[in-house]
Amino acid sequence: MSKILDVVGVTAGYGSEIILKDVNFEVNDNDFIGVIGPNGGGKTTLLKLILGEIFPFQGDVKFYQTSKDETLFGYLPQGSTIDREFPIKVIDIVLSGLLHNRGLWSWHRSSNRSKAIEILAKAGIDHLWNNSVGELSGGQLQRVLLCRALISKPRLLILDEPNTYVDNKFEKELYELLKELNKNMAIIMVSHDVGTITSYVKTIACVNRHLHYHRSNRITPEQLAAYECPIQIISHGKVPHTVLLDHRKEEFL
Repeated sequence: MSKILDVVGVTAGYGSEIILKDVNFEVNDNDFIGVIGPNGGGKTTLLKLILGEIFPFQGDVKFYQTSKDETLFGYLPQGSTIDREFPIKVIDIVLSGLLHNRGLWSWHRSSNRSKAIEILAKAGIDHLWNNSVGELSGGQLQRVLLCRALISKPRLLILDEPNTYVDNKFEKELYELLKELNKNMAIIMVSHDVGTITSYVKTIACVNRHLHYHRSNRITPEQLAAYECPIQIISHGKVPHTVLLDHRKEEFL
């Protein structure tokens, strides 16, 4: 198993504010890591470090590329800044995922267009390939952006709350698709839905200023409390219910 990246002794934040402190973390080929934690705990900051959007105050983020043509990351953001009024087609959004390493003219190759249609079919939206972005629902646009992240065949796929805009039907299909993709790439997925992601991820990282890495896909309320990770636990069963922290007694019900 080859290493993709190392986060070593990293402290990071914005301006003079420290968001993450003394973080150690690694990602290897075919990892499937669920990242959980409270709002403001540093999940987004961790992703920005990995993506190179910010640099650490202390420590190092090391990347291990096996060839100069290899795509290390594919990224699906939580929200989209795409202008819905801009006259761009679905297939062109997907093909834009090749721009960073293959150039503008790669859009016109029939092999790449065929590849884009194939990826759209896996997401169940190949019939929309010629639609403009303004005609898409929020869930459809999220699927298109996932296809854009996948077309360059990255070693690591990073997803920030991927189920934010998808409908219930595609949410199940999305997780099954990610499970299949994980056979050929590593995945980091930020999510608040611990009850669902534990059925798919292999390990869990709890981020709350520090990072606690749990080498299993099962995590208990007691472990979350020990990690100082005060998030909501959703339990799935015949009668869906939520397990909430009792703030008066400071123990889980």
